[in-house]
Amino acid sequence: MVYKCIDYIPQFLFPPHCRLCLGPATGRLSLCAGCREELPWLTVTCNRCALPLAADAAHETCPACWSNPPQLDSCNALFAYQPPVDRWIHALKFDRDLAIARLLGLLLAERLAPSIGPARLLAVPLHPRRLRQRGFNQAAEIIRPLLQCGWQSSRCRCYRKRHTEAQSVLHASRRRGNLRNAFAVRRHLQGDHILLIDDVMTTGTTLNELAGTLKAAGAERVDAWVIARALKAH
Repeated sequence: MVYKCIDYIPQFLFPPHCRLCLGPATGRLSLCAGCREELPWLTVTCNRCALPLAADAAHETCPACWSNPPQLDSCNALFAYQPPVDRWIHALKFDRDLAIARLLGLLLAERLAPSIGPARLLAVPLHPRRLRQRGFNQAAEIIRPLLQCGWQSSRCRCYRKRHTEAQSVLHASRRRGNLRNAFAVRRHLQGDHILLIDDVMTTGTTLNELAGTLKAAGAERVDAWVIARALKAH
């Protein structure tokens, strides 16, 4: 009981403020209700690539994914890659603002709870060279609040075996070749259901290449949730 009281002391001495308007925040999130509502949430999207669909779309899958199904069995995104979410992700990756990872992870946890069956989480891995440069894997940081909510990590021991150019600097036409055979798995997955977590999805090349690797290693189903979906690939 004493320790629980100690945990609450900082909240009384330093009440949380909204990250956007600096007003009082609500709950565990560093956001107020108004700013949270105004975030660029995605609602009706393709269930395979997470691109927006018309509100009255007749099918849950877009024509492109219907004619050429991706490796992912499903893909969802919380937000469009637009302000302020794009700035948050940039601050997380390049300014080491790890508080952003907690905020994004908590928002993701709220959406995930009712929507996905038993699955093990896997943060999209970084190559060791990029991990040393950055100092952390942003996807792994986003996963932390999910683990605290009871989700379990995959034990597949997946890794990047080849250092590649950053996908963000490549044209869409070069992204598939850049990541071909970039991932490997050290153990057979024996029908596992894996839920990939990443920060941004642009063309989907990274997630689908990884999904293909996991299925080749025995995974029965691979889904993905990302924080933000780029609406236009360059």
